[in-house]
Formats: sequence, structure tokens, C-alpha cells
Amino acid sequence: MVLLEEIYDSHIHSEGRSQKELTEMVKAGIKFANSCAFYPVQPRFAETLIDLFRKLEEFETERGKRVGMKITPALGIHPRCIPQNWKKALDFLEENPPRIFGEVGLEEGGSLEVDVLKSQLSLAKKLDVPCIIHTPRKNKVEMTQKILEILAELSFPENLAVIDHVSMETVSEILKRGYHAGLTVEEGKLSEKDVLDILKKYGAERLMINSDTGFTSLEYLSTSKTVSFLIERDVEREDVIRVACKNAKEFFRVRC
Repeated sequence: MVLLEEIYDSHIHSEGRSQKELTEMVKAGIKFANSCAFYPVQPRFAETLIDLFRKLEEFETERGKRVGMKITPALGIHPRCIPQNWKKALDFLEENPPRIFGEVGLEEGGSLEVDVLKSQLSLAKKLDVPCIIHTPRKNKVEMTQKILEILAELSFPENLAVIDHVSMETVSEILKRGYHAGLTVEEGKLSEKDVLDILKKYGAERLMINSDTGFTSLEYLSTSKTVSFLIERDVEREDVIRVACKNAKEFFRVRC
């Protein structure tokens, strides 16, 4: 039973899901999704990422259309996917501006990761493109703080950054700084109850839900199940709509 007509999963890796699974997502109300660039092994060459970007733009969007899902590609250099000649991939993005930069961010926080992140954020600021910013499972508080410092150093616009995979420990500071927070509902990250608690404490204004589903067996319907959970617990329908779809549509400038 679909309790909300439109859900926007703000962070998936659609390549890792079959056409049948994408169809199931649409039937569950997930009509919009951002498919974030990620290569499952560290690429040796920038050209590998460039072809990945082309695949997301030209092939994954068409796969989405076939099942009734509007897939918006998010293109960028993931901190675990930095090739030696990464600047060539950045040049490609400057010459072919994406609708979304993503996912970019930090994993271990070394100097190379920081350089790559700063370069991408600087380009996103120049091009006025919203960014999906990755935070890691390990050392999440420390890496989130480092990302916030980088954003402050670059005077990065608040309306261009959603910091993703937030935790109960990091969400407060992210929202206090004026950024959006991506609530990833998956094993090892947030539960449906965590989303409810965050929503009750901070309100719905700058929150958006996602599944991060892709190359593993992670639950690809978690956003739909979270919507059902929130509605069943009598959360105001307008708040559910904001967290499930409206905020993401506005932030990512997606039109129906």
C-alpha cells in the first residue's frame, strides 16, 4: 500500500539495482532518485570515472524512465574512488557541468582527499551546483567536523550542501550551520525510529531521507517503509511530505 504518492530517495546507486527492483521502488512510491557516482574498486584512471559519468547521464536516466522513475545523476569523485590523474575528471565536470555534484566528501581525511574535496566544492560553488557530501561510517564525528571546517574555509553557500549519512551525534551541528541533512535509513546507519526522533527534535525544514541502496543487499525500499512508519505514528502529513520529497525537490531543483 502506497501511503505517499511521491517519494524522493536522495541517494542511491541505481547501477547496483536490477530493472525489476527499480520497478518495485516505483510501485512503492519512489518516483524520484539521485544516482550517485561510485566505482566499486578504486579506479586507476580518470577516464574510468568519465565513462561512469557518461553512463549515469545517458544510460541510467533511460533505465529510470522505462519504469517511471526520474533519476538525476550526481557526478563527482568519491573519496574512495580517487585516481592518480583525478584533475582530468574534474576538468570534464567543469566542461560538462552536472546537475548535482556527488557524492563527494571525506573517508579517512588525508591530504589527497581534502584537496580533491576542496577542488570539487570550489567548482560547485563557481557553477552554482548543489552537492551531496559523504561522511564515513568510521570516525564520523571527526570527519564531519573536518568537512564543516572546509565548507567554512571556502565560504560555501548553505543552500548548496546536503551532508549525508548523518548520525544522531552529527545532525545537530549540521543543521545549526544551516546545511541540509541526509538521513540514510539502512543497517548500520539510521533506523526508522532514529528518523522519527530527529524529525521530532529538529523539525522537517532541512531533512531528506535516502536508502544509499546500490551494490549490496541493502534494503532498497527503506525510504518507503520509513514514510509508512512516520505516518503510522501520526507525524503531520506535511512534515512527512517535506522529509520524503519536497525538501529534496527544492534543494536539487528537480521539476516534475
